[in-house]
Amino acid sequence: MKTWKKWLPGAVLLSALGTGVALLAPPHNASAQTTRTTGRPLATELVGGPWLNTPGGKPVTLASQRGKVVVLHFWTFACSNCLANIPAYNRIDRNFNKRDVQVISVHTPEFAFEHVPKNVERRVKALNIHYPVLIDSNEQNWNRWHQQFWPTIYIIDKAGRVRFKHEGEFGSDEAGFTRDIQMLVNEPASH
Repeated sequence: MKTWKKWLPGAVLLSALGTGVALLAPPHNASAQTTRTTGRPLATELVGGPWLNTPGGKPVTLASQRGKVVVLHFWTFACSNCLANIPAYNRIDRNFNKRDVQVISVHTPEFAFEHVPKNVERRVKALNIHYPVLIDSNEQNWNRWHQQFWPTIYIIDKAGRVRFKHEGEFGSDEAGFTRDIQMLVNEPASH
C-alpha cells in the first residue's frame, strides 16, 4: 500500500481519458518540498518497459546519459498533482534539450486503466510529452527507487549522482528547480 492513499479533505474529482469515468482521488502529496540529497548517491538504473518516445521503443539507460543532467520524474496520468507539473517538464525539455539535459519520465500507474499501455500512450500524446517515457506497470522502478509519492522529481548530475529530490507540485518552486538544473549544467562532468 502506498503512502498517498491517505485520503485528505477536499478530494479532487478527475475524469479518466475523457471517457466519462469519474474518479474521486486525493491529492497525492500535500506538502511539496525540494531537498538536496546527502552523500550524492549514484542513481539507480532504470529497468523494464515498454518505452515511449524513443527510436523503435528502445530503452534509455541512465548510464547512457552520463555527461548530461537528467531530470527524472515519477508520475501517473490520473494524478492531478502530476498533471500540474507536466507543463514545467515540457518547458524544461524545450529550454534545455540542446544543453545536455535529458528529461525522462517513469509512468507508474495507480488505477487499472493506467496499467494499459495504449491509455498511457494516448495521454502522453495529448499532453505533448516528447521526451522518453518508461511505462512502469509492474512498479519495478517505483520499488527500486523507494518511491512514496506522485509526483517525485530527481535531478541527476553529469556523473550520474542524484543531487536533488522534489516531492509534489512545483508551484512557485519551478524557477528554483530550473536554477538547480542550470547549476548542474554549468558544473564540469567530473564534479
